[in-house]
Amino acid sequence: MSDQSYDVVVVGAGPGGAASAILLARQGLSVLAIDRKPDETAYKKVCTTFIQRSALPVIEKLGLKDKLDAAGAIRNSAEIWTEFGWIKDEGAGEADTAHGYSVRRKVLDPLLLELMTAEPTLTLHLGATLTDLTADETGTFRRLSYTTADGPVRVSAKQIVLADGRGSPGAKLAEVPTKKRENNRFVYYSYYQNMPLKTGKTAQFWQVGRDMGFAYPFDGDLTMLCSFVCEENYAAWGADKRGALESFFRDLPNAPDQSGAVPASEIRGMRKLNDYWRPASYKGLALVGDACMSCDPMSGVGCGFAMQAADWMAERVGPALLSGQGQQAALSAYAKQHKSMLAGHEYFIRDASSGREANLLEKLISRAAVRDPVVAHRLHLFIGRVTRWNQFLTPGTVVRILRANLRPAPASTGGLRHARS
Repeated sequence: MSDQSYDVVVVGAGPGGAASAILLARQGLSVLAIDRKPDETAYKKVCTTFIQRSALPVIEKLGLKDKLDAAGAIRNSAEIWTEFGWIKDEGAGEADTAHGYSVRRKVLDPLLLELMTAEPTLTLHLGATLTDLTADETGTFRRLSYTTADGPVRVSAKQIVLADGRGSPGAKLAEVPTKKRENNRFVYYSYYQNMPLKTGKTAQFWQVGRDMGFAYPFDGDLTMLCSFVCEENYAAWGADKRGALESFFRDLPNAPDQSGAVPASEIRGMRKLNDYWRPASYKGLALVGDACMSCDPMSGVGCGFAMQAADWMAERVGPALLSGQGQQAALSAYAKQHKSMLAGHEYFIRDASSGREANLLEKLISRAAVRDPVVAHRLHLFIGRVTRWNQFLTPGTVVRILRANLRPAPASTGGLRHARS
């Protein structure tokens, strides 16, 4: 078994792992990134990849933005329908969070690997399966082992980063405390050709009773239909998932035109969407992306939060590794920042994933957002994860919400209601 040594080893080369490895390598650190995917053409297939606008700053920092634009990724925005009407964002946003991206992982993942291989101090090893994590005499994890087609490899590092997904084999090996979050919806989706949206390149979201439907424009002139449906309805989907998916959208307001649509992928999705929470730092490990916090995919935060967390971690931990001082304090600061920025979002996302009925406050917000463009803009900023809940529900916004609910409904939006609601 060969022995190697690096400043950092990153386990996983998805959005969080790739961003971690790139940003640490750019500080001059020697970085090894390992991933189970067999080669550069492999990609994660089950991912809806609506990257929220909160991730735009780190996308630009990575040098990924121009590559996404050149590859035809869609600069995303959305209109949201509830029983009260359409919620559109017509407010002026900040340039650095003006949009996110809708892009297939078939396109995104190779672009991330391309950025990784361009870093001179970054070594990428694909086809590598993590087999062991070993702590030193202080209980800090500093060594790991993995296997490849060429045999086993043992590596030591000043810092190990786990970015290996919601199942996180690394977290299991290290016995990182894990909280399982029950999710009471399943998800299925497919890409289509020749299915134009009535909103052009703007995505559409529908709240259909306790279920959600999404229609996204994608690179390659594709449209994705995606539904998140409460668990008790699974029997109606089991026999013909494509038929159930297409039927879900047929009688929605401003639904996409399916008349000439041609499926461009198999039906993809997950029957069970259980989510997980783990500490962002544990016994010297740094956890990034879904390995730390995996949320309901309906919120579209997985890729974006992973890259944002990687940026926070690299900004804290990188300088400490370079100086040889304060590494544990840097990890603690990263964990604190992760919790401060994302714990509120995780709470609301987890609460919604129960598939419960909309509560009174949510109905008041939805009705107000249809009637008041300022409320609509602020709601879109929150849903896009640009602002936190306490920045959205300020006293001023609450007053606007209440005032809007006291006004008569606009004639153009009143009475919209889905047949299944």
